[in-house]
Amino acid sequence: MRKRILFIGPPLYGLLYPLISLAQAFRVIGHDVVISSAGKFANKAAEAGLVVFDAVPGLDSEAGYRHQEELRKKSNIIGHFSFFSDEMADNLIDFAGKWRPDLIVYPPLGPAGPLVAAKYRIPSVMLAVGFAHTSAHIQMLNRSLSNAYRRHGVSGPLCDLAWIDVAPPSMSILKNAEEPVISMRYIPYNGGAVKETWWDRDSDRKRLLISLGTVKPMVDGLELISWVMDSANEVDADIILQLAINARTGLRKLPSNVRLVDWIPMGVFLNGADGFIHHGGAGNTLTALYSGIPQIVFGEGADRSVNAEIVAMRGCGIIPDKHGLTSDLVNRLLYDDSLRFCSDQVAAEMAEQPSPAEIAEVLMRKLKNNGK
Repeated sequence: MRKRILFIGPPLYGLLYPLISLAQAFRVIGHDVVISSAGKFANKAAEAGLVVFDAVPGLDSEAGYRHQEELRKKSNIIGHFSFFSDEMADNLIDFAGKWRPDLIVYPPLGPAGPLVAAKYRIPSVMLAVGFAHTSAHIQMLNRSLSNAYRRHGVSGPLCDLAWIDVAPPSMSILKNAEEPVISMRYIPYNGGAVKETWWDRDSDRKRLLISLGTVKPMVDGLELISWVMDSANEVDADIILQLAINARTGLRKLPSNVRLVDWIPMGVFLNGADGFIHHGGAGNTLTALYSGIPQIVFGEGADRSVNAEIVAMRGCGIIPDKHGLTSDLVNRLLYDDSLRFCSDQVAAEMAEQPSPAEIAEVLMRKLKNNGK
């Protein structure tokens, strides 16, 4: 029977894009899917072929996140930041009341999901984005919406129908004592693009990708990658540096073996690359694991330190020491066979996990049984 599935997509790349593959899977097997986001990220979700509800038209979430991070660094206090769920809540409640979804899917940093689910007693599923999620973590995020719960007369969140874990089984640390946990293969979604001629490798040189994500360089600057600007020509490799146009303050002249790009579908580039250097965001970490690519992971801030530690413990990557990024460290990344061996193992492991389409069918069966 055809069902309505509502996805809660927080308006930041690293929180929205990991939802897309499962949303597309539900649509492909015949269900009606709407993904809710805000501002320009509503358009980004629509570009993935999905119907979108823009809960906060005109919201500049990237500017809002920068402001939040600046406040956090000044006060050294982690406040109750809802990742824009509070801003989305009222319109989302109104939309869900009219559309009446049968299932709500939300990420850990999308606490509007449990709010809407509790308001209308709709079954919900938490789709983990990364590794370091616990019931206590979800409860903390739910508390960031305490005012919204009061506004809408909801006493608190309900138990989820299930949690979905996208970590490779040998690297999973997801902790949950209540809802059942379902393993699902992480399928990278990084947006689309028209293929350009330079995408093809035209030499036997190593290919190295570098990215600090879409938010960190805007907030913290480019100090982490000073090696790229000063010494990248010491390594015999073609280097692709992904850095958004609005995050290039302080960027100096780059060596001749470095190509600077704004946005690329990272999953395509990692397929066949020799190494990936990144900040440690869950999306980049899992995309590299999926592609079997050794990593250097900085792991600073948020859940990135946990992501970096798990990658290093599994033998798939390196965490820079106090000296930061160096030519010796990069050469180790490119030529250490043990890193490649472990990365290949994990990629093979992920290939055996159930696909998003299979999990969509599993959730439909659970939803059917839930009503009995």
